Amino acid sequence: MKKLLFFLLVTITCTVYAQNDLDYVNIIVNQKMAELEMQDTPEYFFRNDYCDGNIEIFKLRDGKICSSNSTYYAVYVFWKEDENTLNIQKFDNCGSFKPFTIVVTKAMARALKDKEKLMYEDVLPYKAEKVDDNAFGNMSVQSCHKNYKFVFDNKVFEKSFNQFDLTNESKYKNLNAAHNNSLALIKLDNEISEIVKNLEINGKFFREN
Repeated sequence: MKKLLFFLLVTITCTVYAQNDLDYVNIIVNQKMAELEMQDTPEYFFRNDYCDGNIEIFKLRDGKICSSNSTYYAVYVFWKEDENTLNIQKFDNCGSFKPFTIVVTKAMARALKDKEKLMYEDVLPYKAEKVDDNAFGNMSVQSCHKNYKFVFDNKVFEKSFNQFDLTNESKYKNLNAAHNNSLALIKLDNEISEIVKNLEINGKFFREN
């Protein structure tokens, strides 16, 4: 049994050829953003999704294995094709996916029009309606995040939030939940999440490498 376990560990170690971190993801995403800038693309943005400590392992097209290092990051870059469509391209710790075009939903179009709100509104942190002197028994929370970067007509701004701040998942009600979920950013985020979920389910993302 020990020999078998040793063999499996050696096999996995030899097969995993990449364990890329956030720096790697930032490099390939920044290259794409620079490309869009050079093409004078008027509107583009990305969303970076991650949960602290979540690790993903993939088998690539050439049979090799790629693993995220510490945390898996999935970044979705969107850029405007015309009034009714957007291009989307996914990036992660293991490289890039092929870009393709999607139809903009009415709800997403409305959210993207609220550029002032997207720029100036902020998600507020979780504010419990009551402070518990004894924290024993409170729920443990997985820390999952969404980071955005927008470029609209040469105006560049970033937004980020912890998904926990949108919920009432702790021991006491979140007084900021209603405010947070009413924001243009969250309405846009909900539309993107639904689109991405459907694309993932239907196998629309194909790796370039």
